[in-house]
Order: sequence, then C-alpha cells, then structure tokens
Amino acid sequence: MLYTSLSLLIIGAITYSITEHVSLAQAFWWAIATATIVGYGDISPHTFVGKIVALVLMLVGIGVIGTLTSSITTYFIREDSKNANKKDDQLEKIIQKLNDIEKQNQELKTEIQELKQKADEK
Repeated sequence: MLYTSLSLLIIGAITYSITEHVSLAQAFWWAIATATIVGYGDISPHTFVGKIVALVLMLVGIGVIGTLTSSITTYFIREDSKNANKKDDQLEKIIQKLNDIEKQNQELKTEIQELKQKADEK
C-alpha cells in the first residue's frame, strides 16, 4: 500500500507538473494536498488534463491513502495486542504466585496456632 500510495502521488505530481508548467516540488505539494483531501486551494489546476488528474487523484487517492492509514493502524493495534497478551500472561503468573503465597501464609498461621496450643497444654 505504501508503494501504491507513493506511486500514485509521484505520477500525479509529474503529470500535474508537466500539464500546468509548475515545479515538481510544487506539483508534489499539490498532489499530497489533493490526495489527502486537505485541498488548501493555494494551487489548483487550470488545464483540462490537470483537472482530470486532480479528479483521479481525489477519487483514487483518498481510497488508497485511507487504506494505507488503515493498514498502519492495524499493524500498531496488532503489536499492542501482542504486548497486552504478554502482559496478561505475566499478570496471571504474578496473581498465581500471590495466591500460592497467601495459601502458604494460611498454612503457617494454622501451624503456629497449633504449636501455641501444644505449648499452652504443657
């Protein structure tokens, strides 16, 4: 998706630069603003071919860039989910150890009470 997005922006910028007789840097700025539907309006096409390129970039660009954004978001969510699962496993281990310690404490408390009773009986 990244390559598709970059290719779309580069092809749109080159076509716009040639048809509108502007610098490639200015055309690339226009392509990004158009594809992301920001559309500042500081640069706009005046020729028929430039307007067709703008139309294609608007229709296709938002879909491709939206898909790219979605893919990036999905990647980070999956990574976060993996980390959350690891943390959940660690938390489960800690809880289990605490439960074991609590059980041992109860057993020791019972033993101490039994020893005290035996000592009181003597």
